[in-house]
Amino acid sequence: MDVTLASHEEKRASSMEREASPAPNRHPRRPKRYVCTVCGAEQPFCWTCPCGFMMCSDCMEENFWGMTCNGITWTCPDCGAIRGFGNQ
Repeated sequence: MDVTLASHEEKRASSMEREASPAPNRHPRRPKRYVCTVCGAEQPFCWTCPCGFMMCSDCMEENFWGMTCNGITWTCPDCGAIRGFGNQ
């Protein structure tokens, strides 16, 4: 009986170690640097698309009329993806 209890505790300990192990290498969601594709300036924040297009807030405001039709989403001019402003 002690043998089965010991093996059960070992299995439980190994599953706990797996749960505590760090996550696999994931790509960070936030880029290391924001460089506006339109004006070329490095910015503290840019609206980004997974295709790599970035636009700073000043350029987005300047081109807002052509980037959105509803004020909730914007369309990437490079790939055509529809991205949210985060105000839904």
